[in-house]
Amino acid sequence: MAEASITINDIVFVMDCGKAKETTYDALNNTPCLLPSWISKASSRQRRGRAGRVQPGECYHLYPRCVYDAFAEYQLPELLRTPLNSLCLQIKSLQVDSIGEFLSAALQPPEPRAVQNAVEFLKMIGSLDENENLTDLGRYLSMLPVDPKLGKMLIMGAVFRCIDPILTVVAGLSARDPFLLPQDKKDLAGTAKSRFSAKDYSDHMALVRAYEGWKDAEREGSGYEYCWRNFLSAQTLQAIHSLRKQFSYILKDAGLIDSDANTNNSLSHNQSLVRGVICSGLFPGISSVVHRENSMSFKTMDDGQVLVYANSVNAKYQTIPYPWLVFGEKVKVNAVFIRDSTGVSDSILILFGGAVTKGSAAGHLKMLDGYIDLFMDPSLSECYLQLKEELDKLVQKKVKCCYQ
Repeated sequence: MAEASITINDIVFVMDCGKAKETTYDALNNTPCLLPSWISKASSRQRRGRAGRVQPGECYHLYPRCVYDAFAEYQLPELLRTPLNSLCLQIKSLQVDSIGEFLSAALQPPEPRAVQNAVEFLKMIGSLDENENLTDLGRYLSMLPVDPKLGKMLIMGAVFRCIDPILTVVAGLSARDPFLLPQDKKDLAGTAKSRFSAKDYSDHMALVRAYEGWKDAEREGSGYEYCWRNFLSAQTLQAIHSLRKQFSYILKDAGLIDSDANTNNSLSHNQSLVRGVICSGLFPGISSVVHRENSMSFKTMDDGQVLVYANSVNAKYQTIPYPWLVFGEKVKVNAVFIRDSTGVSDSILILFGGAVTKGSAAGHLKMLDGYIDLFMDPSLSECYLQLKEELDKLVQKKVKCCYQ
């Protein structure tokens, strides 16, 4: 409380435990972590300064001097604590030859593994080619003020003419979660969110329905009542509304969408297509759904077994009729949690996920270097490969045409 950016006049006593939950980045496992860690000496002085900011006060540091002496002078810079996907894309937009060489000249350069993870990710989503050159898609993504994977989702939504729900999903993932979870009303809040899900096993579609309902209520002058009844943050929904308008303007300016809303949304009613576009943006954030006799678990390629955040609609079900969940974010706390997930089928994964290669046997398709193995009739596998090739050509043609 006392460390908030505003000064609270009534605070005259501060208890400093010497710890804080800080976001770090595990480059080896490619996982952001949110774990308690010792603060820096600069943070300790900042906490001390909060006591008696406008009147006499006292600060009690609940750790011995020897622990304080072992503190780092300052917090690690953000360059060393977060994934580098967006930064590496912006570096390439400056026409730098080698991302790794450029970042190695920083005062405190990031781990080479962290840079490698970012470059591999950008290649996987198609924004860099094998020689680390920007593709047409990458040039567009570098112009969008969002994470590259969300930028790709926006472009895919524009190409497949279902931009309205995708604008809401991307704006929602860029802002705070609008679904409130009061400590004394968690069950009621969870039930309210589940109503928006409509049993389609998707946090993203629940967000779309919540936003659409809020817009309807706003037109009738009952927006705040709607938010209060459904445990939603009116301030966050307004922020999502503003971001949607900003993204829409950028896409129009780039020539990716028309001024005619009906043309841009001619396929927005197709839930499977919207689910596929969400998958295209969030891939390779994917977890397998493992069903056992009386339980269900989730596994990712890098982390093994993971858990779904308790406020996800998919945490409420005993079974999920999809073999995969695509997710927007994973965080390691005491375990690895995934948040904002959507169930997808094998077909959606093949057509809208990453690169698909043939396996050793007829009808065997592989993704993510063999982590995902799919077996089917050989003629069906050939049909999938041809259709995926056509979809990829469609996206490349649209992006190339607009960029030129």
